[in-house]
Amino acid sequence: MKNNNTKNESYYVLLVISVALLFLSLANWDVFWVPFFITAIASIILLVLSIWVQIKLVAYYTLAILSVGGIVASSAAEYSPPVLTASIILFGVTVACIIATSQFSKHFGVGETSDSAELGALLEAAQMSENAKRVLFRGRELCFLRDAVQEDIEKGEFHSALVLCDQMANVFGAVEESEQMRTQVQQIIHRHHEDRIRNEMEQLETLLSEHKWVEAYQYAARLRRLFPESPLLQGLEQHIADARTEYGRNLEVSFLQAADNEDIDNAMGLLRELDSYLTPEDARKFKDVASTVVSTYRESLGAKFKMAVNDHRWREAIVFGEELTRHFPNTKMAEEAKEMLETIHVRLVEEETSV
Repeated sequence: MKNNNTKNESYYVLLVISVALLFLSLANWDVFWVPFFITAIASIILLVLSIWVQIKLVAYYTLAILSVGGIVASSAAEYSPPVLTASIILFGVTVACIIATSQFSKHFGVGETSDSAELGALLEAAQMSENAKRVLFRGRELCFLRDAVQEDIEKGEFHSALVLCDQMANVFGAVEESEQMRTQVQQIIHRHHEDRIRNEMEQLETLLSEHKWVEAYQYAARLRRLFPESPLLQGLEQHIADARTEYGRNLEVSFLQAADNEDIDNAMGLLRELDSYLTPEDARKFKDVASTVVSTYRESLGAKFKMAVNDHRWREAIVFGEELTRHFPNTKMAEEAKEMLETIHVRLVEEETSV
């Protein structure tokens, strides 16, 4: 520290001398002072430059420049022998000091002190254990971790961000900061999950509106696996069950209305769909109405089949006959229709061929 202070003082002394020579040369401008003006400017530039760029032996170089200025000034003016003699002596002493200092630094490595210290620090750092390095560079490592967490959040890689938060707490002991960042990540995850779950719930409602109950339960199970802790999925299966029950009740009402209005075809279609929603107890409640509808529908279907055959409407007869045999296969009416269908098919072909 003492050497540095002494060195700085010599810099300022030389800078003052150079500035003084500059002003003297400007005040007494002639052939004698022109070299001093030039060397003063060169010295000031060198000294100012040494503040930002390390220049070895800058003081000696400054003295040498000023000495050369004195020699040139005395020679140009052809007078002031004392100035010439003093400048030559100062220049010689300065050059000798530069040579001696360089040789001393080369043999004893004085000038390489800072470089050797830096090299030694690098070698010492290379030999340290990983834990020692982590302690030494703790601040820098934490800064890298903060940046990495923010980068993972921006990329949507939330699991990786949580792992880095754990590392901040477990490795570097930044427990409070780690919890703050973990809370931030979890809040973002929660918002993303809520948005995604709402979109998924819209798809589920579409399945419910299409009465695809099996697919709806499968979809709900998938949501449970993806978001096991989400409160938005609370009562999801019950919601599906309630929707199915409500639709079944609507079917019951529609069926009874169709039966009361003697809309047999519509009532029969509703009865077929309602069959998968009725429990044995519910089925007993609708037994009488359902029997009436089924028998009426069967009789109506048989009558339509016979009328179509009598009117030679072969295509309609085939449709009615096949429906009769499909829904009431064990009835006598169905057996008769089955026997007649072969003949009807032949008649249809003959009729189309003749046309």
